Amino acid sequence: MTIDRAYFSLTGGLERWLYRVVRKHGGQQEYGWSFDFAYPHTKSGSLSPLKHFAYDIRDIVRRQPLPGYSLAIERAPSGKERLSFKPSPTDLPLEVSRHGQPVRRAVDNL
Repeated sequence: MTIDRAYFSLTGGLERWLYRVVRKHGGQQEYGWSFDFAYPHTKSGSLSPLKHFAYDIRDIVRRQPLPGYSLAIERAPSGKERLSFKPSPTDLPLEVSRHGQPVRRAVDNL
């Protein structure tokens, strides 16, 4: 599986790391994959507390910057937040950021 060219436009270290994790775990599985926030926090080696890490992940989910994937936050029956992701449709419209970079737009009715 090749890396999407838009990966090189990602500016945040967490975004780049998360893209690689998503590709590894979810790949092109139709229904994607998910895990508790604590799992990527531990794997990332982040020195920030889990609540700060979770805030950063929520911001990434809100912006949807990862090329080729749709991200969502779900609540597990235990009440814990889970990050879920799946391959996004190839026909998602693109917007251009204020920096001239292509950005995948979050679409509510997929």
